Amino acid sequence: MKAIICSKKDEAGTNMHKYFLKHGFRESEKEFQGNKVYRKNEFELYLINKEQIYADEVNSIPAEAFIFASKHSSKAEKKSLTVHPIGNWSKADFGGKDSELIKTSSHLMKNYLISLNKWKEKLLLDFEVTFESTHHGPALTKPTVFIETGGTEKEWNDLNAVKAVCETIVNETKFEGKGTISIGLGGTHYASLFSKMALNEEFSFSHMCPKHYLEFLNEEMIEKAIANTMEKVEAIVLDWKGLGQWKEKVLELSESTELEVIKRK
Repeated sequence: MKAIICSKKDEAGTNMHKYFLKHGFRESEKEFQGNKVYRKNEFELYLINKEQIYADEVNSIPAEAFIFASKHSSKAEKKSLTVHPIGNWSKADFGGKDSELIKTSSHLMKNYLISLNKWKEKLLLDFEVTFESTHHGPALTKPTVFIETGGTEKEWNDLNAVKAVCETIVNETKFEGKGTISIGLGGTHYASLFSKMALNEEFSFSHMCPKHYLEFLNEEMIEKAIANTMEKVEAIVLDWKGLGQWKEKVLELSESTELEVIKRK
């Protein structure tokens, strides 16, 4: 079973939970945190009582993988549909543990991104579809992906955006695909280069470290990114313009691995 996690503390997540209940999820005999668990095919649907980024207790759920359906907040009010892995490149300021990355699937993330882009082209033309770099908690031991609709409260209640996320989860939760399995280093929090490569080329990305965390990047963290990718990592892609002052350091760290190192602009 794959566990879909929604939160009572998350306005978009509660809307997604309602959507799932209207589209085939049925009550099971299970409860979690006093809330009914629902089921459809290979999915179990959970509603938790706290913010998702701090919900370490989700780890007790017997699932193959965790899919967090949630909101994305943007101070710039940027309308977006996003996908990202979780973990912390340094201090765990928003859940999880210091300098720990959570296992994820590059194929799953690519499948989600492609699906969200199709929904954008059908229903949500003014939304941006993008990966976000690896960030925040919770601290889990199963493969995990966050898939979000965001911007402001308006987007959290946009039923087309809610539909895009929910239908993507139900139809595209697949751990297989094509593409060079890659770690991404550099660029901004919104990993625009890696998103374009995943959408338009034969590349799949797992963990991504943005420029503002490169000062904390070391051999151990690169090894953790590789180890916490379900698939066998084949390459490290460098957002060359997005490495800033850390170009030499990141290039040296990347070339110390046995992986192909690809510089892109």
